[in-house]
Amino acid sequence: MGSQYLILKDQRILSYKEYGALNGFPVIYYHGSQSSRFEMHHNMHFADEHALRVIAIDRPGHGDSCFNPLGSLLSFADDVAQLLSALGITKCSVLGMSAGAPFAMAFAYKYPESVHKLGLVSGFGPLSKVNTGRLSREVRLMLGIAKTFPWLLRLMLVLQRRRMDKQSGEALKDYLSIMSFPDQEILRERPVLDVINKTFREAFKKGSKGVAYELSKILVRDWGFDLGKIPANTLIWHGYEDNNVPVNWSMYFRAFIPNSDLKIIKNEGHLILFKYASNIFLDLKDDHVAYAINERKSAKSVSE
Repeated sequence: MGSQYLILKDQRILSYKEYGALNGFPVIYYHGSQSSRFEMHHNMHFADEHALRVIAIDRPGHGDSCFNPLGSLLSFADDVAQLLSALGITKCSVLGMSAGAPFAMAFAYKYPESVHKLGLVSGFGPLSKVNTGRLSREVRLMLGIAKTFPWLLRLMLVLQRRRMDKQSGEALKDYLSIMSFPDQEILRERPVLDVINKTFREAFKKGSKGVAYELSKILVRDWGFDLGKIPANTLIWHGYEDNNVPVNWSMYFRAFIPNSDLKIIKNEGHLILFKYASNIFLDLKDDHVAYAINERKSAKSVSE
């Protein structure tokens, strides 16, 4: 299916893409940093086979979604709530990958009545002296720049986008170079690399402002909610060899989110979604919950 969009109450466009069965159980997917709605396993046959409706959403300033100069984790939760209302979805699970995890948690915190289960994969955690110390040198440097010198981060991302336009292969290669050995093995699969290349380029479709704002004004700041007040049944997955996001951050989530369970996968890295997508999404499904499926009301079709 092609991509769709919703015109929000403030007239911003919210873009998304659906995968799997349109009459299946809905799972809202929150992509990682510098990514987009195209961040999804290259083979989604399992979603059709198991009646799963996966809805991946471009965050503000990414892909076809309009930038939000007042955006926050909780304001994006409101955007997603509008989308669910437009699609006639009353109950769903939410899944956040890497930097998408805080956004998924924010929705589960603010709209608990809409959430069956919360899933976190290789989840980005709140910055603190302890948590920052566990980051790789490269990621710690980037986040430090984002927090202290946001103007420099914006410049770096502008230059990255220009290089991507001219030398997309080399730019992507540098972006992925810090990943662990298990991730490098996954990246040897051409379909995986094609997905990452597509979603990486789409993230900067409207420029670098959305990516820069998210990193410097949202993720490295106070999140605006208490993890201990997330009531959802929460499933957490993390690869032990993850170089991008330390496994300790998922341990942190396990310690503070009341109804949570952590699965640490040995000999795996950051990109575990590309190996375990079927298991992860199926764990978030509920075959017994009642939910409404309507026509897409205010949702419109757009070409990719």
